[in-house]
Amino acid sequence: MHPQLIIHKHEGCEGVIEALDQCHKANSFNKFLGFCNDAKREVDQCLKEEFLAQRAENRGKNAEKRAKMKKVWQDIDEPSPEFIAKHTKTDE
Repeated sequence: MHPQLIIHKHEGCEGVIEALDQCHKANSFNKFLGFCNDAKREVDQCLKEEFLAQRAENRGKNAEKRAKMKKVWQDIDEPSPEFIAKHTKTDE
């Protein structure tokens, strides 16, 4: 089962969503008797592919964010030699 499908949120699956809606509208008992199961499987497969693509994209973005934050924390924990030289007193 999936929530109500909004086509503009799932543009890649527009055709299969339309086919499922038409099957359900053709006869109100179609969805209860299993006549729309093939269309439903196609919608489920399309939504799954869309989800996996979005997850892969998010995984890449998060890896970049983690690397950036790791560098920030590393800079905080280990100040640069220039910073140390500038802020330490030397007895000359």
